[in-house]
Amino acid sequence: MSMLSEELHEHELDPLRQKAASLLISCLGELFGTWLLTLIICSVVAAAIITEAQVGLWQVALPSGFGVSISIFISAHFSDAHLNPAVSIAFAVVRFRQFHWLRLGPYILSQFLGSLIAGLTVIIFYHGAIQSFEAAHNITRGEPGSQLSGMVFGEYFPNPALYNHNEFSSVTSVFEAFLVEAWGTFILVFVIFSLTHPSNSTISSTKVVVPIAIGITVAVIISIYGPLTQAGLNPARDFGPRVIAALAGWGTIAIPGPRYGFWLYIVGPIIGGVLGGGASDLTLYCFRRFKK
Repeated sequence: MSMLSEELHEHELDPLRQKAASLLISCLGELFGTWLLTLIICSVVAAAIITEAQVGLWQVALPSGFGVSISIFISAHFSDAHLNPAVSIAFAVVRFRQFHWLRLGPYILSQFLGSLIAGLTVIIFYHGAIQSFEAAHNITRGEPGSQLSGMVFGEYFPNPALYNHNEFSSVTSVFEAFLVEAWGTFILVFVIFSLTHPSNSTISSTKVVVPIAIGITVAVIISIYGPLTQAGLNPARDFGPRVIAALAGWGTIAIPGPRYGFWLYIVGPIIGGVLGGGASDLTLYCFRRFKK
């Protein structure tokens, strides 16, 4: 009798083990994908600002978009390829039947860990180049003006490469920067939800288009709003490298940042993402009802 009960107990545990294993694989996919995405974007900024290898905002936006597409292609084998807490929260709120909220915490933790490792990877490879850049431009790390080198890791408003730090408050206010981040992420998640909706017949047979279209969307948004806020659109991509920057000498310039603005790169995308996902599904629902 005890052997039978043990077998039944083991049988009950099997689905739990499978779910746990599935979640672990998904989290590893999110960690690796967010690491790769963040590494590419931060490295592109470093190549543009520190080495001047790229010239012009579009030459930063385009490789960043490619990086997003590549990261989605690779991590989609293992997870839902959210790679962004704003996207995960939007799915948990709007499409909770598709993405259970119990997966939300592990996903977000994995994304932040991936971005943290990416920031560390960037400082390892670029530390010498950054030091040389700071010396050439009389930048004291951690002092006002060091946003110009710190922007390799976290975002600032307005873009330090385009405006002197003394002009910041007159170009973009904290509230305006918050609106830009919320609006940019609204557009991004609206596109993601529209592309991944089951009723979207245009991409149902060609899903390979989805990562490319999302990457193009990111590139376009960066090219439009990059001058204002650097277009973070992703709390993990911003905060993980920002932590590394704070530990590497940028201190309060990294966190909490000038005008205590680091929070808007977290709160703005989350609010914009949920609204964008909700607006997308509501729009598709209304159109389908109208067509009937």
